Amino acid sequence: MPQYSEGQLFSAAQDVRVLRWPVEGQELEQLRRRGTLRLLVVENGATPPVPSDSREDWIRAPVSRADFAARIAALRARAGTHRIPVLDQDGLLRYGSRMVPVSATQMNLLQPLVERYGTLVARHELIALLHARRGTASQNALDLHIMRIRRKVVALGLRIRTANGRGYLLESSD
Repeated sequence: MPQYSEGQLFSAAQDVRVLRWPVEGQELEQLRRRGTLRLLVVENGATPPVPSDSREDWIRAPVSRADFAARIAALRARAGTHRIPVLDQDGLLRYGSRMVPVSATQMNLLQPLVERYGTLVARHELIALLHARRGTASQNALDLHIMRIRRKVVALGLRIRTANGRGYLLESSD
């Protein structure tokens, strides 16, 4: 059965970051935050990590060409159907193939909403982030920032839903 050499593995998946696990494990968290598609090639009988989302998978080395290609195709397919927003350090919020720029304050407020996509982020947590950034914060100031963020994310196919008195959650509007 033909198998990929290491060089062939890394060049075969242009939109998927292939990492040798556990050797290149320190890069994994950064790639997770960026929302990069990642395939871990688990070496030497190491225990693979539990994938954190649909944009991550693993395969045990040595790997045949057919198995590698199938795993890459499955990873791409899952990521396409289970998109997650990505907030990069340049102030761009990306979702699917679209993106919008956000201000530094909006970025600060969006970070927990993106990290916990689809789950509730407490209102008091967002007010504390606003207070830490600006020195003062009120419920009205948070409401104003959320209104501005809502206007931006709608262009991406996202929405921010309010759980009255408790907090907000970022979700797909599809």
